[in-house]
Amino acid sequence: NGEEHADGELSAAMHAEASALLRDELGAQDAQLCGSRGSWVNPLECDGRVSFIRADAADTGLPCESFDVASLALVIHELPPHATRDIVAEAFRVLRPGGQLWITEMDFSTQGFRKLRANPLLFSLIRATEPYLDQYADYQPQLPDDLLATGFRDICLAAATGRHFALVATKPRDGREGRTEIDDRRLETAKEDTHLNTWEAARM
Repeated sequence: NGEEHADGELSAAMHAEASALLRDELGAQDAQLCGSRGSWVNPLECDGRVSFIRADAADTGLPCESFDVASLALVIHELPPHATRDIVAEAFRVLRPGGQLWITEMDFSTQGFRKLRANPLLFSLIRATEPYLDQYADYQPQLPDDLLATGFRDICLAAATGRHFALVATKPRDGREGRTEIDDRRLETAKEDTHLNTWEAARM
């Protein structure tokens, strides 16, 4: 029972059971650069199941209901909210019934990011390379509701790190309603903030 994955952060070795894996343009660029970055990255090995495409994430041209998993890993904070809604709608279209959308993102409800945003100088420096970060911070609480409006159900959130959350949303199977209540477990799964302080990072 192989799976096909439309996954922005793909490691074939992590999905040995999958029959096919697909990665977008950003993933392909990462792979091309990987060899020159040093030993901290995982080595790349040829794997016939992996395909790379260049396409608009909101209009991929992929067949309807053809994937089991779509993943957005640290992508949404780079986008205005309307672009996120368009990409989520495309993910819903290409997922099979019972398929899942996996999201990993910054969590501006955590203390670390609240402090960061409260520092006008530091946050303005960050926004120089993250132009939609303010919009994302305001939009983040609305994301689960937009997923529901798109048609996703059984939405669950949990802490991924001290500053990030992981979210799973499921496309209902035919004839099943699915749960519309958001299962938010971030408080009970909260993790220690292990991110370096700015002055600590500067010494490395």
